[in-house]
Amino acid sequence: MNDVVINAIQQKIMTPESLTFTSLRQIAGRDMKAQASLNRGRAIIDCPTLLNQYLYSYGLMVQRQWSHVVPNIVEMLSDNNDQDIHLYDYGCGQGLATLLLIENTSGLQEDISQITLIEPSEIALTRAKSIIECKLPHLNIQTFTKELDDIEENHLSINTDNMNIHIFSNILDIEGFDQFELFNKILAKGGTHYFIAVSNDRNCYGGTSRLESIFDALMGLEPEENEIFNVTHGQFERFSDEKNMNHVYFCLKIEIN
Repeated sequence: MNDVVINAIQQKIMTPESLTFTSLRQIAGRDMKAQASLNRGRAIIDCPTLLNQYLYSYGLMVQRQWSHVVPNIVEMLSDNNDQDIHLYDYGCGQGLATLLLIENTSGLQEDISQITLIEPSEIALTRAKSIIECKLPHLNIQTFTKELDDIEENHLSINTDNMNIHIFSNILDIEGFDQFELFNKILAKGGTHYFIAVSNDRNCYGGTSRLESIFDALMGLEPEENEIFNVTHGQFERFSDEKNMNHVYFCLKIEIN
């Protein structure tokens, strides 16, 4: 596999200091005349050419989304007890959301002890792991080449003593998996969980209604018998970026003990 990003990392052209979202897109964000093959960004990518096309066609949009989201989640992420952080990226693609989050959230990367990347495309997941390993050397990174419906509780390895951050970048709006069952698996063992989701705001092909339904369900959760339960920092917002593209995001913190 000839992946320009992995090659740049192996050749030390990209280092922990030089690897940023901007430098990544400069190296790999190329118009390969293959945007139609991305199926509006929903295709399971099967070659590095399409990873490069995604960076070219949608990379700046993803960057604008997280540029809006990050300032809105700083207060929520600061509400912790100095726990180690386990970061989960669902449908991570080539790792853009994880890279943007750690790049733009001051001090976050120093507290991350483990990252779990979940993605059905083996090509994309291999690049994502290489990017995050380059940016955060010596970190424990586990990967699962799986559809989200195929994720089980034991894959997630939830530690109730951790600060568990779950990010969903342009994935919850896509039809084809049961988001309610996924969240049930995430919360099954209790613990402290921070959820951050962002997608395009649209009323077709799944769309915003999927984010609204899971957000409402999470905000409406009630404790079981003998359970201490708290939901805070709930935000749900539609917004437009500087290119007049419409997006939607939500965040919230759930504690179950």
